[in-house]
Amino acid sequence: MTSVTFKGESVDLQGQLPELNQPAPDFSVQDVEGQSVSKADFAGKTLLISVVPDIDTSVCSIQSDKINDYAKIAAEDIAVVTISLNDNDSLKTWADEHEAVIPLYNEASKFGKDYGVYIPELDKLARSIFVIDSQGQLAYQELVSEVTNEPDYEKAFAAVEEVKD
Repeated sequence: MTSVTFKGESVDLQGQLPELNQPAPDFSVQDVEGQSVSKADFAGKTLLISVVPDIDTSVCSIQSDKINDYAKIAAEDIAVVTISLNDNDSLKTWADEHEAVIPLYNEASKFGKDYGVYIPELDKLARSIFVIDSQGQLAYQELVSEVTNEPDYEKAFAAVEEVKD
């Protein structure tokens, strides 16, 4: 079983991390308006998925701001999204306060289990980034070993640039 630390304490993750260079697991999440979106909706685009444990914390907000800034300059063939277990009101409030251009999605932990980042003990998702190429293959993943740390943005953005069509 995979684990990460949260404030120095080990917590187990549920599910398996997907394998690189293999088809990324399908997923379905809901946006803040309640519309479902799936992996298939991003077919033909490179997709960067930013996963945050709680949009209302400082590190998650910093991560989402950096991902949002990247989305503002990303090419049209790149989709950038953030996924969290936060409720729609929290996600909407954050998006409004931060002038977000990235869609924010919530889900009931299925994405987290399918991507191996669900922390049942905390009912949160582990901080992570996934890049799926335009053919639906998982091209990059980073599972941040300490949930309160930031991911390596430059590596994630470089992975997007490397695989985009």
